[in-house]
Amino acid sequence: MAPYKISVGETSFGADLELCPTKNLYTGLQYFEKEFGVADSLEVDMLNLASGVYAADLAVKRDERENFLRTIELTVEVVNFHAFERIKDKLSSALLILSRDNWYIKFVQKAGIPVSNFQWQKKEGAVLLFSGGIDSMSAASDFISKKTDLVLVSHNTHANKVVDKSQRNVHKALESFYKIKIRHVHIKVYGRKTSTHSFPEGNKRENTQRTRSFLFLSLAALITKRCGFNKVLYMAENGQFAIHLPLNSARVGPFSTHTADPDFVTHAQEIFRTVLSNPDFEISNPFLYKTKAEVFAVMPKKLQNEVENSATCWMISHVPQEKHCGICIPCISRRIAIEYNGIKVNEYHTDIFTVDVNTLADDNTGKRNLIDYLEFITRFKKVTTQNKDELICEFPELINPSIDEDQALRLYERVSQQSFKVFQNYPKVLSIIK
Repeated sequence: MAPYKISVGETSFGADLELCPTKNLYTGLQYFEKEFGVADSLEVDMLNLASGVYAADLAVKRDERENFLRTIELTVEVVNFHAFERIKDKLSSALLILSRDNWYIKFVQKAGIPVSNFQWQKKEGAVLLFSGGIDSMSAASDFISKKTDLVLVSHNTHANKVVDKSQRNVHKALESFYKIKIRHVHIKVYGRKTSTHSFPEGNKRENTQRTRSFLFLSLAALITKRCGFNKVLYMAENGQFAIHLPLNSARVGPFSTHTADPDFVTHAQEIFRTVLSNPDFEISNPFLYKTKAEVFAVMPKKLQNEVENSATCWMISHVPQEKHCGICIPCISRRIAIEYNGIKVNEYHTDIFTVDVNTLADDNTGKRNLIDYLEFITRFKKVTTQNKDELICEFPELINPSIDEDQALRLYERVSQQSFKVFQNYPKVLSIIK
């Protein structure tokens, strides 16, 4: 796939697409300043960069097969040139981990006053990425129960009203359950065609949003500093989707998401330490070695009953009655987590657990996903010292300094055990592997 050139700022630099803040690029600045007052030049630079990466990811549609990987050359105008020039290579590596595309980043100096005061306060507290899903709901509940000073940070686009509603409903459910006010900073970032500036629309844009977590973390990092907290923001993602081993060889690399990949998190942490001049800055995932069922169990039982307010399925805004599709891997994992904890909800457009998948076409998405999931968890049914090396060879993603191999293998063993316990109630599912 030929390189696609994109610029972020007031100058196009001969790019294929010019992303101009306040025109066809909505950086979230107005929401940030409404919450915290006037942004300094570093905050504006960071918002422009993060939103530019996110919008570029949406703007360059993937082709198929050997052209699935993209090469994106991104030129960004910044006031704080020297700060960003220092993270250029690390950022390219982080984005490669996230989207498995080739990213070439260039920063260009623009007029303005660079930030020189990087004082961080010493206040203890938690800034939590708040997507409106089970994991962030459980993490928020856990922080509140421990009396932690908490700020929730949500991101959404202008069009995804279903996710927006889920985030607000979960926030409301938490406030109602704990009978306290919880600060919720909601920032919208997106690219959009205007009368003067273009931006791909409909089926001409990419929908995978692989780089969204870099945007999300950038917003949260700036908010951590503005809230006066000393150094830590939290990215709550269960280990199944953080480590995210591919279900099979067809889902390796760019064909699966890496939004909370521990290696990416390490890269992002180093980026923010450099740009924000805080060598102690941390990004913590408290659920890295927990299954989704274990994460759901963190919540009190009464609060678990509010789970229908949350949203996991990335297709939810395109499904009739705003239901979860029921057939994607996140939906399958969500359902297992909920039912393993003794709760059943009628939220799925397709009940793939009760369908005779043998009657479905081989290319049916639900059939393919369920079979792949079953084959995957069967590999981890029993992890022993004898098969440990074999599993690591089969999943080289585990050979990573950011991952504890033993904890990861035990995590997936529990995923397998918990899944099969739920599937005992669905003979049509078990019949697939007999």
